[in-house]
Amino acid sequence: MSLRSSLKNLIRRDPERPSLRERAAELRASIPAPKPQAEPSAPEPTHDAQVAQAGLAGGVLAVSGIDHRDGTVSYADATGKVSRRPMAHWVGFNAMQMHAHVQGEIGRRRIIEANPLSGDEHEAWEARIRRELRADAIHALTFRHDRAFEAAQAIRTGIEPATSALRRRSDDELVALVPAWEEAVDLYQRLSDEESLIGETASEDGWPGPAPAGAGPEWRAWFQQKEDWRERTGVASAEEASGEAGTALFKIEERIADLPAASLAGLRLKARVAQRSDDIDVEWVFGLGQGLVRDILAFTAPTAVDWYDPPPGFMASPALEPSSFVPVADGIARDLARLRGAAWAEFHRRVSPETTVEDIRRIRRELHLDTLSPSPAKSNIVDQVDFASTNIEELRAIHERMRELSSVAYAMSCMECCAENAAGRLLHWLADELTTVEGKAAAEMQSRRPATFWDRKIRLGLVAERIIENGDDAETAGFIQDLAAWAAEQARR
Repeated sequence: MSLRSSLKNLIRRDPERPSLRERAAELRASIPAPKPQAEPSAPEPTHDAQVAQAGLAGGVLAVSGIDHRDGTVSYADATGKVSRRPMAHWVGFNAMQMHAHVQGEIGRRRIIEANPLSGDEHEAWEARIRRELRADAIHALTFRHDRAFEAAQAIRTGIEPATSALRRRSDDELVALVPAWEEAVDLYQRLSDEESLIGETASEDGWPGPAPAGAGPEWRAWFQQKEDWRERTGVASAEEASGEAGTALFKIEERIADLPAASLAGLRLKARVAQRSDDIDVEWVFGLGQGLVRDILAFTAPTAVDWYDPPPGFMASPALEPSSFVPVADGIARDLARLRGAAWAEFHRRVSPETTVEDIRRIRRELHLDTLSPSPAKSNIVDQVDFASTNIEELRAIHERMRELSSVAYAMSCMECCAENAAGRLLHWLADELTTVEGKAAAEMQSRRPATFWDRKIRLGLVAERIIENGDDAETAGFIQDLAAWAAEQARR
């Protein structure tokens, strides 16, 4: 077609059809206008710039810290804010950051690498990845730095009693977790039941139904409607609450798996955690099984003790077959009682009604009965307990046993068979005596000022009831001061 013909056709176009100019204008209108160019923003100040603006100076350390050579370090926290803190805070901050990064990396690689693995392969993978990332060492640095240091000292110096003391202290911390674990289990179970109930009884009004295929606008609209329904019915908040409770419980169980058990109470707590996991058909928390095996072997392993090398101020007792080290004065008293009994038994065997006075005196000299003769008889049970020579653990044991026995004696004295007779009066007298011993033990404990952290903990727990019941304002104020000092030290550990 010629140019002339094309122009004629264009001139004779349908009047209902828009012109080229009109179509161009319509196209331009449909194109969004370009966004105005934003003004270039000033670059974020670097950490060094922030420190310089704060008027600080010093050598830049390797991990974003400024050492002021006065025991303090300036560093940027997780929000980017520069703070000047003691060096111990800076070390703890970096340890926590390393722990968070390591846990994140383990989680990332678990999804990528460990999902298709079998149980045994997964366990081997977990051990390898934790070893490669030094996960256990960083965890110890972050959360168990005191115990890790003492364990390293014990290994370096080869002093076994330090290791034993460390295990006992860790066991005390483990047993102290029993009430926290029980409360966390109860809370998680209650919130899980509430979550199930809310989900089962929630109204279906607004529920979007099954999810559409694909991930386009329809799926996004379905997802938003589903989330709105979850918020409106309370399902979302119930799931969040139970999830937080489950996380808190898991962290406690991680600590339980981490701490070594050196007593039956500690072993029982670990076994209860394992049993609960089996009951709800979930895997044991990492390290719980291995720790249980190590604890049982350590708990039941025979220990070689050199009874001829006691600690200063102690001696092996009993002398014939030693089973423990006791203070020298107590050991001598126990052995004297044993020798006195043997001497009197031999004396009665050799003396008869026909034995002359001269022979009796000779036998007494040979058996050293004059040297071993007993002290005057004590008038009551309290006088037979040497409270001053007992340690904190022995005082606690005396207090607990006397309370148990006195309760039993009081209960038996009230039985029908003991009413208004000699047996009842004897049991009541015995209960009174045992209660007196219990009170003396508590008073002795209250007068003590132990030096170690754990002995102070035992003392505070034992004297609390006695001081509260006394109603003595001065004693109560002193107890509050002791308790506050112990709590502050516990927070620093």
